[in-house]
Amino acid sequence: MKKFIVFCLALFIVGVGMSQTINTVNATFSKDEEVKERFALKREHLAEVVSRKITHVENSIKKKLEAKETKRAQKKQQEEAKKVEEEQAANQKALKETEKESAASQQAVEETPPLSPENTEGTEAVSGASANGQEIGRRNREWGEQLSDPNLTPEERQGIIQEKKNYNRYNH
Repeated sequence: MKKFIVFCLALFIVGVGMSQTINTVNATFSKDEEVKERFALKREHLAEVVSRKITHVENSIKKKLEAKETKRAQKKQQEEAKKVEEEQAANQKALKETEKESAASQQAVEETPPLSPENTEGTEAVSGASANGQEIGRRNREWGEQLSDPNLTPEERQGIIQEKKNYNRYNH
């Protein structure tokens, strides 16, 4: 009888052990499912965080690009303004030079003595040197009148000045 009781107890322990392992197997499956659910939730949360970060980075890049574009536009406007100022300064400088030249030519005209009626005979008999001087003076006055025109472009003005310089250089 002792053997029978021991045998029953052994079966009972084995049966209980088997039933518990089945429950633990079910428990491990349920734990695996819980772990999978947790990982799925973590993945979803991570995906949301990553998408937020990506949108944040995209927005910051857009802002930086817009800032660069505005800086480029401002720089371009400043360069254009600087060019306009330089052109105006060059025009004013050329205008002052032409005014000085025209004033100098007017002074030269004023300094030339007027012909008196007593020297009418002398004007007919003009030497070659004074005729040359009169021609140079006449040409310089013409250039002075041309340069006093306010509608001249800087290129035309420089052309007239260069022509005058060349003429005076080779005819003096």
